[in-house]
Amino acid sequence: MTLRASLAAITLAASLCLGGAAEASGRAAATPSLYVSGAPASYGVAGMAWQSASGLAVEAARYVGSGKFTSLPGAWCADAVSAWLRATGKPPLASRMAGAALSYGPRGNGAPGDLAVFMGRRGAYHVGVVVASLGDRVEGVSGNWGHRVGRAVASRRSLIFVRT
Repeated sequence: MTLRASLAAITLAASLCLGGAAEASGRAAATPSLYVSGAPASYGVAGMAWQSASGLAVEAARYVGSGKFTSLPGAWCADAVSAWLRATGKPPLASRMAGAALSYGPRGNGAPGDLAVFMGRRGAYHVGVVVASLGDRVEGVSGNWGHRVGRAVASRRSLIFVRT
């Protein structure tokens, strides 16, 4: 692992903790929480290639670094997931809320292509797509963190996974 990759992983972990509260309140984070400038879409934050990713994970990764690509107002993490689901021939989430992912399918284990739902004291506040399984952590791609689509590594303990 390079020094740059190590620093990026540490920065993202810290940003993820701060960025979740910003999205839950409807405000953007001060810095993009999930976006890693210059990181190639086919590699994880830690520099690991994710080769067994599902079509959904590959579709989501194509958008890394882009800004809001939906035309709907307000928070758009669930809108991004719905767009990626549609693009891979699957039905979209039932609503524009992150919590809609909880009823999308059976519980998953954090495999590439699973939906990752971030949970807080007041329920689901963010949703993304798992692109890599990293032991006790997963790497995910999601929209609406710092007004970008980006990747982050998160602890499995803070997420609920749903198979697609």
